[in-house]
Amino acid sequence: MLFGDFTSVQLFGYLWFFIIGYIIYGLTEVSGRDVQSTATPVKFSWKFWFLDNWRRYVTTLLCTYILFRFYTEVNGTAFTYFDAVTLGLVGDGIAATVKKRIASISADKRPALTAQINQENPPA
Repeated sequence: MLFGDFTSVQLFGYLWFFIIGYIIYGLTEVSGRDVQSTATPVKFSWKFWFLDNWRRYVTTLLCTYILFRFYTEVNGTAFTYFDAVTLGLVGDGIAATVKKRIASISADKRPALTAQINQENPPA
């Protein structure tokens, strides 16, 4: 009931393709970041990336679950692996949009976090 009529093997396969969609969307965003911006560290930092985006990824998981669980009921067709990649892209895109538009989800301590990361990893 929680995941509909899918088997655990199907869920694992779909999860794999959801992750591929998330990675594609994430790499697109990271490669387009403004290195000279004061809102992000000069050197890429996994710590900054995680602390700045953890609320977004919680929202991504919720959006993806809702889209996945009710896909067949809304669309009327069987769920495929291509749909999983697409929902990975769409789910993270929805969460990114929500992060930009809702202040409680966006990082309110970003300037302090950026300063801390730049201090820990000074630009070369």
